[in-house]
Amino acid sequence: MNDRFGLKSRLFAVLVVASSIGLSCAGPNKLAQQSEKAYGQGELNKAYQKAASALRKDPENQRARAAMTQVAGRLMDERMAEIRGLAARDTVAAANRSLELGKFRDELAGYRIVLAPDPAFDRDDAAIRHGAAGIEYAQAVDDLGADAPKRAYDEFQTAQQFQLHYRDVAHRIQQAYDETQPRVAFFPFANETDLGALSKGFADRAYAELSRRIASSDFRFTELIPSGRVYEALPVAMLDRMSPRQAARIGRDLGVDRVIVGRFYGLRTNTNVGAFTQTVYHKTVDKDDKGAERERYKEGTMVVVTRDRELSVGYEYSIVSVEDGTAITGNSGTLHAFAHSILASTPVSGDDKDYCLLPPDLRKQDTERAKQVDSDWQDHCGEWSLGDLLARSRSDRGSGYASRYGDGWVLRANGRAFFLGELPPEGELAKLAFGQVWEPLTQSLAELDRAEPARGQAYGPRQR
Repeated sequence: MNDRFGLKSRLFAVLVVASSIGLSCAGPNKLAQQSEKAYGQGELNKAYQKAASALRKDPENQRARAAMTQVAGRLMDERMAEIRGLAARDTVAAANRSLELGKFRDELAGYRIVLAPDPAFDRDDAAIRHGAAGIEYAQAVDDLGADAPKRAYDEFQTAQQFQLHYRDVAHRIQQAYDETQPRVAFFPFANETDLGALSKGFADRAYAELSRRIASSDFRFTELIPSGRVYEALPVAMLDRMSPRQAARIGRDLGVDRVIVGRFYGLRTNTNVGAFTQTVYHKTVDKDDKGAERERYKEGTMVVVTRDRELSVGYEYSIVSVEDGTAITGNSGTLHAFAHSILASTPVSGDDKDYCLLPPDLRKQDTERAKQVDSDWQDHCGEWSLGDLLARSRSDRGSGYASRYGDGWVLRANGRAFFLGELPPEGELAKLAFGQVWEPLTQSLAELDRAEPARGQAYGPRQR
């Protein structure tokens, strides 16, 4: 009986597969039939989509190709009539619809659908696009003369979309772009703190971060020139101190439109030492009366020494026009960073892995207590585990600080950075504080990227 059941099951599976293959082969014909029906009911978009789906399944299906050709011809007639009617009222709007029609033609070409040519419409279409290109071009010229090069840039590009080689539109696009004042040089901030090489280190990190942000789609008219060119042009004596006018002069020599200058000042640090007592459990293994091994957890306490260092440093920056050394925009504020280090001062015996904050059974029995214990530990120790702390306290006592942040930790800010062992030095902590500079500086550049240059500040074409 089981053999007969198994045979029937296998036969059923074969029939299902065969049926699926049949349906798959019939798919394009069925879709073509649906396209024909939709066309007969006047649902042209639905008819088009059904025919397109059929051709994607089987590009050589003749019924589908006939259905696609039929509906595409009707759609083309409707859109050509719409463009002609629109042109009588709004040439630019008609040209935009013409661009969409061009995309439709490209789509048809992808399906290898060829419609009968219409020379009369092609002449009208060319005249519409030419007229729209002239309208956009003239508006762009006016905006360029009115110190609105960013608006002119978009309008020249639109004119080029309507007619690729309209007059000198390619040259005009470049001219408008040049007048948007896109080129920016980032100069090292003046270091008015006691930390050596602070300015150079910040400038290198700042350049990398700003480059990454400016490369995003949020910036259209901003170019950050390579930092190597800046350092080649800066006299060594000016690396840590220069006036806006000096920066503007160097910026002109570099061929940029704007320079970013700034300073760090008023660095202050405050260090405190404390301690907290942590309840821990030590796992031991012994044997019961019958000789079977058993685990026991012995409760104890451990004193953890903490050191906290808070750093603050003032900053200010200006984005300066190279024309006259005046500040276009800027910002100022105070950066903060806070480091918290931990080290176990109470020695423990046995393997580090045998210690835990709560025994496994107790964790299961009292989940609320477990959550609270874990939360309290994280407040004191961050992501470091009890085992991490014990291992560090045994092997590397007094030999510096351990960090899990790697190179990326210097960008963390406005919060606590947790370390094992000693605190990081002030220089490292200052880098942590610098992470807060990117937002206001990026925001300032983004606002300038969107705004038109102030009247009379257009710098004009330069060698790239």
